[in-house]
Amino acid sequence: MRIKDPEYPAAVEAAVGILQKWAQQGQTITYGELSAELAAQGFDSIPPHRGVMTYLLKDVCLHRNEDGRGPMLSAIVVNKASKEPSDQFSGLARSLPFSRPPTWDWRDEQQQVFAEHREE
Repeated sequence: MRIKDPEYPAAVEAAVGILQKWAQQGQTITYGELSAELAAQGFDSIPPHRGVMTYLLKDVCLHRNEDGRGPMLSAIVVNKASKEPSDQFSGLARSLPFSRPPTWDWRDEQQQVFAEHREE
């Protein structure tokens, strides 16, 4: 899949739904698990590393958060081995429109995501 493909916006929506479900449960998800869940919904051309996944996760963060002030939903997507988001996530957090401060920590971002989506 490429970002210009007609099904790309639907893949972003699917990823948002998947991540919101995991966030409601206060759980992180690995890149591989996200890729597998997307494949189960018919988006089987999104490998877990690099490529379109990078753009997809950026667009997930921008979903209903165009000004970048809200919590970055993809903060809960982590590497299977390290249990941390990729370095690309930290780079995204410090870029526009997110512009997280130098004191920013991905753990705080995760907690904000969990708090915003927690089941009531």
